[in-house]
Amino acid sequence: MDVFTIVPGIMTLLIGGCVCLVTLISLGVTGFFLYRTFGNMTKNSGLLKTGVSAPAVIINAEDTGTTMNESPQVRLTLQVTPADRPPFQAVTTTFVGRLQVGLIVPGASVMVKYDPNDISKVAIESLGAPAMGSANVAAIQSAMQTQDQYYEQLRRTGEEAQAKILNVQDMNIRVGDNASMMRFTFEVTPLVGEPFRAETQAAVVDTSREKYSMGKTVYVRYDPANKAQVALDRAA
Repeated sequence: MDVFTIVPGIMTLLIGGCVCLVTLISLGVTGFFLYRTFGNMTKNSGLLKTGVSAPAVIINAEDTGTTMNESPQVRLTLQVTPADRPPFQAVTTTFVGRLQVGLIVPGASVMVKYDPNDISKVAIESLGAPAMGSANVAAIQSAMQTQDQYYEQLRRTGEEAQAKILNVQDMNIRVGDNASMMRFTFEVTPLVGEPFRAETQAAVVDTSREKYSMGKTVYVRYDPANKAQVALDRAA
C-alpha cells in the first residue's frame, strides 16, 4: 500500500468524521431547543392543572423569536393580583395564535395559574380583552402603583443584601419628567445563606442610570420567607 492509497483514505475518514461531528452538534442544538420548549410547555400544562387562579395585567411583552405552527412565543412580565395574598410580578412564556396577537399588549388583562409555594412559576390560563387608549395606561399605572407600595414596605422591613445587576431592561414607561421604569435581574448575596437570583422593577432617574447599569453592585431588600420578592434599595 503506497502513500497515494493511504492519503485519500485518511481524507475520506476525516471528512466523514467532520460531517458526523457537525450532524451531532446540529442534533444537540435542536434537541436542547426542543427540550427547553417542550419542557416549559409541560411545566405550564402541569401548573394549569394544579395552580391557583388569579387575574393579572401585562406589564411588558417580548417576542422570543421562537414559533410553533406559525404561532409566536412571547415572554410576558405580569402583575398578578391574587385574592388572598399581596400582588406580585412574574415572568412567563406562552405561544399565541395569530388571531390573539392583538391581545398581547401592555395593560391587557389575563388570567393565570400560579404555584402558591413558588410564585415565580406562572402560566397563562386565558387572555382577556386589551385595554385601549387611556385605559391601557391607567391599567399599567395602577398595577405598578400597587407593586410599588409593596416594595416600599419591603424596603422598611426586608433583609438587606448586596446584589450584582445581571441584566437591566428599559420598560419604555416614563415616570414623571426625569425617570424611567427599569426591570432588573440580580444575583443577590445575603449575609446568611446561598446567593440567589431575583427580578424586580424600579424607577431610575435619568442622571443615575450609570449607577444601575449591568455589572454594577447595588443594595436590595428581600423577604427571607419569599426570596422571589426583592426591592431595589440604593446604589453601592
